[in-house]
Amino acid sequence: MTEAATAAGAVSRESLDARLATSPGWLADRRNAAWDAFTAMPAPSSARDEDWRRTDIGRLHLDRFGPAGPAAPGLLELARSRHATALPGAALLVSEPAGTVTIDNAEALLAQGVIISSLEEAAERHPELVQRGLSGIGIDDSYFAALWNSLWLGGAFVYVPAGVQAMTPVWVSHLAAGADAAAFPATVVVLDGHASLTLVEDLVGPAADPAARVSVAVTALQLGDDARLDDIPVQQLPPATWHFALRRASCGPSAHYRLLGATLGARLQKSYWDVILDGRGAEADILAVCFADADQHLDHQSLQLHRGPDTRSNLLLKVAARDRAQSVYGGLIDVEPGAIHADGYVVNRNLLLSQGASASGVPRLEIKANDVRCGHGTTVGHVDDEERFYLMARGIPADEAERLVVRGYFADVLDRLPIESTRDWLVSLLDSEIGDRGPSRFGEAG
Repeated sequence: MTEAATAAGAVSRESLDARLATSPGWLADRRNAAWDAFTAMPAPSSARDEDWRRTDIGRLHLDRFGPAGPAAPGLLELARSRHATALPGAALLVSEPAGTVTIDNAEALLAQGVIISSLEEAAERHPELVQRGLSGIGIDDSYFAALWNSLWLGGAFVYVPAGVQAMTPVWVSHLAAGADAAAFPATVVVLDGHASLTLVEDLVGPAADPAARVSVAVTALQLGDDARLDDIPVQQLPPATWHFALRRASCGPSAHYRLLGATLGARLQKSYWDVILDGRGAEADILAVCFADADQHLDHQSLQLHRGPDTRSNLLLKVAARDRAQSVYGGLIDVEPGAIHADGYVVNRNLLLSQGASASGVPRLEIKANDVRCGHGTTVGHVDDEERFYLMARGIPADEAERLVVRGYFADVLDRLPIESTRDWLVSLLDSEIGDRGPSRFGEAG
């Protein structure tokens, strides 16, 4: 058994027992099996595990983090403000780290037969739907997936019935744990055939809080035949957060999944974006931006798994890094034997704004079918000096020039966001993150 598993903190048998006491039988069985898997696994190691070779979590001690209490003062108001600015017409579900869930502005969706509730409530009232939603997440997929399966709390559940085009988007806000505590954000979405939905998932915490905390998150997305999902995940957790996440979309025949995401926060992140193209003609577009500064270490991993014939996937991840920040990317396009005529592409582009920043990308292909078209590319470059001096020579201050350069670099991703107010909000978040950070900015040594 791991040291973490024996601790009397957030990751402990006591915490599991508290979850079991409020779980229906099928979920209690799943939690217990996941706990057994977690306690039998060693923690990931950069020395032993190829997938973790560029991300070292040797200094993470889960036993030092306590159970999540109430959200930090003002955090609920911050979450509501972000929703009101970016997408005020959307239904809002706020999941607090201790399990409290509040839902606002969902009347139009409920009238359409859409289910929006906490994941805990749905596990009791709609067990078949929740089990279908979780069917793509194995209890022992990984160390952190097993931990999440054991200990998630509260959470968000959305179900869109067959043929229903959701009248309003759904905004899910997961609040960060308090100081020295752990949270387990959970989102499960099920779309029946010919249904459609826009989902925003906002992971947020107090921006200036230097306290350490842990976030272990899973988002499970199930798309039926010809379903459509626009998925907009935004991660802006506090600067000392350890964040581990799995986002997996399983796509049926002719389903279309589109991710348009932004990664801005956390001290260290290891995030997996998986798309499973099961049905004939399923399509996925994964488009994301990442801005890293200070000492952030942000690791993105992606899987584009082509199982059905005539499937298509495309990934573009654009990263800008400065100071001593590190960006790590690993991407796999996996084409199984039956996936004839698969079309897959993955691109990772990195822009370094300081001498101390670094980025690396390792895309891979595994092709087991004939008559396919797949490719990949990675680039790492520094900010263009001519562009920088052109702006500064016209009286634009260095910090504003940096914002313009980064905004222009990210434009081909941000411009594809389908909702103008959400796009403007994301641009404002980026502008705020870039800000004026002193002598390490804009090409100077970090």
